[in-house]
Amino acid sequence: MTTATMFRHDALLYAGIDEFVERTAGFVRAGLADDEAVGVAVIEPRAGALRDELGADADRVAWIDMERVGRNPARIIPVWQDWAEHHGARVFRGIGEPIWAGRSAQEIVECRHHEALLNLAFDGVAWQLLCPYDVSALDAEVIDGVGHSHPRVLTAAAERDGMSLATEDYAATLLGPALPDAPAHADRLAFRSGELAGVRALVRRTLADAPRAHVNHAILAVSEIAGNSIVHGGGHGTLAVWLEDASFVCEIHDTGHITDPLAGRHRPTPDQDGGRGLWMANQICDLVQIRSTESAGTTVRVRLAR
Repeated sequence: MTTATMFRHDALLYAGIDEFVERTAGFVRAGLADDEAVGVAVIEPRAGALRDELGADADRVAWIDMERVGRNPARIIPVWQDWAEHHGARVFRGIGEPIWAGRSAQEIVECRHHEALLNLAFDGVAWQLLCPYDVSALDAEVIDGVGHSHPRVLTAAAERDGMSLATEDYAATLLGPALPDAPAHADRLAFRSGELAGVRALVRRTLADAPRAHVNHAILAVSEIAGNSIVHGGGHGTLAVWLEDASFVCEIHDTGHITDPLAGRHRPTPDQDGGRGLWMANQICDLVQIRSTESAGTTVRVRLAR
């Protein structure tokens, strides 16, 4: 039996699907041999190739559709937490691939946040998580950055140390790189308590030609975050909305300060009083970006593909 007592978070650098299968199949089989709970969250065609290689052993693995779950990277940690809770006191072993070729620049930034926050979310939990990165398909900048969120980086030839958990500043991880300014053509609105009807009306006007379900989702997400500004952000805020490519984008700024780096990733409990706004936005939106400091206040930018 495995005797792991802490979270081990490794990045695996590989080149192409054959090397992916070779490196990950051994990792999975080692966990199954030790009677660990094993979960795999990768996208196709790698998920199918690994299933084929595992054969009958694939039935002993929990398969998570990362392309669906990880569309918004902030949804991944709660899914892993639910999976671990389901297996109780067992030791865990997982493969998680949050970054793949085709991710947008904004998504990659949030995936990097996610990778760093895994170390906080699962600190002290007995499991190993292997995060594959395809060096043949991803930009060099992405590969160069894996050591900033993983304590260990594995390659075909060697392994090297990455980040030091003892010095990681998770509040800075929440802040992250500054968001690009909202475009000059964005529609802007200042709001305060009692004025959320104006916020909803602006979203409706911006999405006048969109399907009703899309409009309703956008209104719900924006209303939740604007409500947070009123309750927790000084009683007022500013709103900017615009269309970008095939997406609706909304940015809300207030003078509040979020101190929990995992804000929006905690699954609400039935008896919880408040704290649902960012969670709900993450479940609705394709991307939620949070930047918060005591001096600059909080900016939340949400994106919904049309």
